[in-house]
Amino acid sequence: MKIETDVCIVGAGVAGAALATYLGRKNLRVAVVEKNMAERDVIIGELLQPGGVEMLEKMGLQDVLNGYDAQPVEGYALFMNGEQFTIRYPYGKSGRGFRNGKFLQQLRAAMLREPNVTVTEGTVTNLIEENGKISGVIYTPKNSDSPQEIRAALTVVCDGMFSAFREKLSASEKKVTSYFLGLILKNCPLPYKNYGHVVVAEPSPFLLYPINSTETRMLIDFPWPEPPRKSPELTDYLETKIAPQLPAQVLPSFREALREAKFKVMPNHHIPAKPLQKSGVVLLGDSLNMRHPLTGGGMTVALTDVKHLGDLLAQAGNLANSQILNQAIASFYANRHRHNATINILADALYGVMRNEDLKKACYEYLRRGGVYAQEPISILSAISRDVNLLLSHFFAVALYGIRQVWRSGLSSNALKRSRNMLRDAVHIVGPLVMNERPSWKWKYPIKAGQLILR
Repeated sequence: MKIETDVCIVGAGVAGAALATYLGRKNLRVAVVEKNMAERDVIIGELLQPGGVEMLEKMGLQDVLNGYDAQPVEGYALFMNGEQFTIRYPYGKSGRGFRNGKFLQQLRAAMLREPNVTVTEGTVTNLIEENGKISGVIYTPKNSDSPQEIRAALTVVCDGMFSAFREKLSASEKKVTSYFLGLILKNCPLPYKNYGHVVVAEPSPFLLYPINSTETRMLIDFPWPEPPRKSPELTDYLETKIAPQLPAQVLPSFREALREAKFKVMPNHHIPAKPLQKSGVVLLGDSLNMRHPLTGGGMTVALTDVKHLGDLLAQAGNLANSQILNQAIASFYANRHRHNATINILADALYGVMRNEDLKKACYEYLRRGGVYAQEPISILSAISRDVNLLLSHFFAVALYGIRQVWRSGLSSNALKRSRNMLRDAVHIVGPLVMNERPSWKWKYPIKAGQLILR
């Protein structure tokens, strides 16, 4: 059985389901192969920033946020050493907190309603390559041993963080930066309703945010070489190390979650976008690009890429024309950093700052000043603004603010050493991240010079 179609999508996660729906509405024929259409239970992809909400609205998919008790998220509350403050998203914008599985099933329901979209449950085992061009996929349907083919003008691979085809289509190396341990806190009275909560903790930050009207997601970062495993030692660590750093009103729900011990662990990946362009195929979503989930930017990147790629394909017209199709793919890869560089850079840069004693204190105090010192950074974190210049200006302003704070106690050899180390660490944290995003000369050469000087 061969299915002739315009686009074949490998994977119906957030990126795949959104793209299939968007292309179907633009009168392109789409075939989707997804391994498992059942509702999934994961601990990541549960906070959609305002920039991601905006992308859904631009694609006419805003209705997928309704019908399953998704919660508005209006900003962030930050906690450190017993102090706290809030930053509200600008312009009255809001994000959403939800169970990822519920959100994805709504996206899939929208996809299944599209007459131009055909969905098959099965496992893609190989890409069909002929004369240097990918012309479809070979897959095995669920409950069958008979391989089938789908022939398509374009194959879109978006099979997630554990992609089976990334190595063939990308030069990136996947790096695990840490692990998130996830808990659900039931009937937890957060200090600030409808806010995400970031505890700038030791040794790493942890997050709390509402995912429905009765449940709060808690994510605890473990910067360990191996994932944390359920054990008496882990429970003791959570009770003695994490609990004392929590807001008091959260503790009863946290301890109840410890008693239930329904922990889930996920690796946090760093995967720069380094695609190897091949005719007839494109990488998308977590298959292409990942960053630390501390800032909750992953789904916003995916939805932004879906909108960008979908528009290019719709404008291309005749996808059977390889030259036109490859120009659209090249344009997508060449320009996606303009939309997503700030999200990618900030996610891993902020995680690096939170692991650095002087820089994280400087960051907390800088944001607490309010005004533009808080509103402009939160506009970048929320993807309301995607201005790289604004991001990097504030990033280095945090380091300089930290240096000034050190000097307030008087100049000394120790103060000079701390100041140099702070600037050096800032440059070496953000430098490689900037270089992954095709920076302009304005930042590329000064950062390279800083890396050489501040070794």
